Amino acid sequence: MTDKQKSMLAVQQSCFALHEAVLFLDTHPGDKKAMEYFRRMQIRRQNALNDYETKYGPLTAAATKSEGWNWIDNPWPWQIETEA
Repeated sequence: MTDKQKSMLAVQQSCFALHEAVLFLDTHPGDKKAMEYFRRMQIRRQNALNDYETKYGPLTAAATKSEGWNWIDNPWPWQIETEA
């Protein structure tokens, strides 16, 4: 697995964990431990996104951080890259 694939996996895992926490909190809104977990997953997700975007470019058009429109400069996030 390449470093880029590992970074994307970290994004996917953190998004999944955050989504699961949201679903749990929908039915257990007063659960303090769940809320703490949700906050930790928010931070983990943001860190994973920042890491990926810093190294490999934006994952969404809204994430473009340069002065120009660099969203189209790299392969789209959902495009499969073949290993040489």
